This record gives sequence, C-alpha cells and structure tokens, in this order.
Amino acid sequence: MTVQAKALISLLPSDQGGLPHELPSRTQSLVICADAGEYGSGASHPFQAAITSDDEEPLIPGDRLHVVTIATNDDDAVLYLRPGERFRLWCGHDVGTGIVSRRVI
Repeated sequence: MTVQAKALISLLPSDQGGLPHELPSRTQSLVICADAGEYGSGASHPFQAAITSDDEEPLIPGDRLHVVTIATNDDDAVLYLRPGERFRLWCGHDVGTGIVSRRVI
C-alpha cells in the first residue's frame, strides 16, 4: 500500500550541516525519520520515501517551508504520516525537518 502525505519541509543550509548541493524535485535521496511517540518506545522510525516538491523546483539547502508530497510503500508509515506529525530528514545525518499537513488519499 502506498501512503502519501503533503508536508512542509525546511532544509538546513550547507554551512550548518545541510546537504552540500540541491536535489531534484523528485528525489529518493532523503530518509524520513518519524518519531515513534505513542506508537513505540520513543525511538525513531526511518523509512525510504519519494519526496516531490509541489512547485517542481529543486530542493535547495536552506529552503524554508517548501511544500512537498511524500510517497512511501512502508506499511508502518500510515502510523506516522498523520497531520501535525513532525519528522526529520536524514542523508547520513540530519539535514532538515518537516511537518505533515495532510494525508493524500
């Protein structure tokens, strides 16, 4: 089952530990790290996802509040990609954060 959600993401600038270069509008280079919160021990649940910017512009280090669509086939993602849920973006280390605005049906 594919889970899709709209989210706002902010990427760290390169000089603050963010990505060293921009990523294309549709990328699978980033891992979503969602907090387990009430669903687990408080550990983070990482999952692969396709992240597509809604304006089709590249994801640039330092971007703030970029609207994206997240799509993943991870069965557990339905527990984490709920409106208001926060997550981290990871690419070898934390490179940004996000918040889910709504689920896409």
